[in-house]
Amino acid sequence: MRLLEIIDSTFIGKLITRKQELMDRTDPDRIYVENIRSFFNIPTSVARFLCELAARQGLFRKKIGVLCENEECGRIILTVDDPGAIPSIVECKTCTLREAEKSEFNKEELQTIVFYQLVRDN
Repeated sequence: MRLLEIIDSTFIGKLITRKQELMDRTDPDRIYVENIRSFFNIPTSVARFLCELAARQGLFRKKIGVLCENEECGRIILTVDDPGAIPSIVECKTCTLREAEKSEFNKEELQTIVFYQLVRDN
């Protein structure tokens, strides 16, 4: 037990604790390339490659999130598997409830973000 206490008090223990905290904060239904980059301390291009590889192998499911254009919102308002599945008009229900000046957006106005979901065995 003493060896583990010594390890915990060194930079190795702090590194392990930091990695555990990163894992705990990562939502398995919204894994971003940045999560993988940060966890493994690798370049973004390598992290993106690893995510794509995991998706091809069936470990991750690739998703496309459509972002609300309202500056005070910015939430993901729609999630699709394929960019072609984005309708021509997309409504942000949060902005509608907040009675924002604008809550419906043309597809061309919207930005997207790629994220991944962990595929769980049932």
